[in-house]
Amino acid sequence: MAVKFNEKNHPYVELVEGSEFRICLNRMVYEIDRQERLHMEIPEETANALAELRRLVQERKNLNLTVDQSNWLAMVFLQCYNNDVQRTFRLMDFSFRLLYKDRDYSKPYGQVRQVFEEGLIRYLPEYDDDGTVIVVVEMGRRWNTSKISLAEFISAIRLSGIAIMLNPDAQRNGCKVIFDVDGLTMGQISHFTPKSSSFLFDLIEKCTPISMKGMHTVNNGLMYNVLFAILKPFMSKELRESTFIHGKNWKSLGKYINAGILPAKYGGTSKAPEADGKRLGELLQHYNEYFVEYDSYGYTGNPDA
Repeated sequence: MAVKFNEKNHPYVELVEGSEFRICLNRMVYEIDRQERLHMEIPEETANALAELRRLVQERKNLNLTVDQSNWLAMVFLQCYNNDVQRTFRLMDFSFRLLYKDRDYSKPYGQVRQVFEEGLIRYLPEYDDDGTVIVVVEMGRRWNTSKISLAEFISAIRLSGIAIMLNPDAQRNGCKVIFDVDGLTMGQISHFTPKSSSFLFDLIEKCTPISMKGMHTVNNGLMYNVLFAILKPFMSKELRESTFIHGKNWKSLGKYINAGILPAKYGGTSKAPEADGKRLGELLQHYNEYFVEYDSYGYTGNPDA
């Protein structure tokens, strides 16, 4: 496995030499992408939406946010919401308020790269039948809390979500998440607090324009019941209704995600090998400037001043 670049200058991880099994965000590296956005022609509707979004931002005291076509964040939000400026502004405003209130779970990529290198978060190389991107989060035996704190883990989940926002396929079709809690321990559960749980679900539900098409928990045992009791109060009714707990019932999981794209460990028949965490960490390093730009924006003072 190695990080390569395709003919569109998109970096990707090739899982098998010469095969189509690849992890790719279908996005150019930052500076090339930025230059292209600076010089591209945009539809009049999008130009008008940008102007209206810029006006709303300028009216909000202490909010630092560049609103023009060079800002990938503004462009992605508007694209996902079909230039609905009010909806875009509400979500962006909530996101920046959340980050202003608490930076503990917003660590930079350099501090959380090991979460990806350890294989705790990864993307499947194949999409589901409806085009959704599949993310796997392992919060069980792979997670060594003495090496990776919960704050680092949540920060990495946040950055993986930002990376998904860059993917045009996810922008169109959304994503599904598999939470693998095999081997979850009480020691791991003890790290969850009301503060961390609230931040995590605000992050999942209210900070991204990417549609969440389902959260699927697998390999859960009695310990997961304890964790779910902690997390459930912080989940909205809508998110609870799109959360499915399968245990080791792979037929149940297969009702929501095509078994043909799932690895054998989840009852699937995909021939793709698991992505090497080191290579995924290297791939996401190519997108670090997107993460840096995102975190350069936000509230510099009281959002309600």
